[in-house]
Amino acid sequence: MRPWRIAAQAARLAALTFLTVAALAPTSRAGTDFLEIRRPGHLGLTVFGSGFGSDTYSNTHAGFQLEQSITNQLGAVARVSAWQIYQGKGYDSPFPTGATGVRTFERFQGGIDFTPVHGFSLIVLGGRDVGNSNAAVIEGDFSGWMFLASRHPINFSFSSSHYYENNVTSSRIDLRQVVYSTGRWFLMAGGGGAIWGGGTAGQPNGQGGPDLSLYIRELRTSIDLQFGYGSSHLYGLVGISTTFGWDE
Repeated sequence: MRPWRIAAQAARLAALTFLTVAALAPTSRAGTDFLEIRRPGHLGLTVFGSGFGSDTYSNTHAGFQLEQSITNQLGAVARVSAWQIYQGKGYDSPFPTGATGVRTFERFQGGIDFTPVHGFSLIVLGGRDVGNSNAAVIEGDFSGWMFLASRHPINFSFSSSHYYENNVTSSRIDLRQVVYSTGRWFLMAGGGGAIWGGGTAGQPNGQGGPDLSLYIRELRTSIDLQFGYGSSHLYGLVGISTTFGWDE
């Protein structure tokens, strides 16, 4: 794949996500926050892991993400993850349809995190897989919180990736609302799923079901569960992430 085509695909993902920000976000802070260097600076570390299982496809992956603030609205991001795909093909597999057996690879990505207003974040990443998968990958991740002043705020998030190993584009969407909260934790419920296609996947595939998320405030830890049905048949997904942060 030519570099200019990779850049064009990244630009399309970024534009789509930015338009969602513009549509959902309230009026942004005016002024020079985008250009003003953040002082003190902030370094964040997120450690994450997840597992997906069905009778047709299963995988696990884990890794970490570092984010260094640059300005009040912009940060630099580096993400490293290791993947193990045990069987089949699914929404986040970079392998051609005919690939079989256990496959492992590492993914190295870098990019930016743009925070136009409080509660909204857009991360755009580019990188490469190393191992059984060995090709470029690009990704755009968006998360937005609405009605933060209410007792039951709503979170909308989606992530889009393009894998140049098999030329498949995959998107994941979640819509959740805080249904119960205390001073120590809160519980979110909603729905989500994935849609993927193109390349060796051919026509669009999809899956979806209910979401449950528990966030423990003092540990800054999120535990996410989803189950449902779709192209991967009956499936279950579990994920956990913990965030640390230091002012500089």
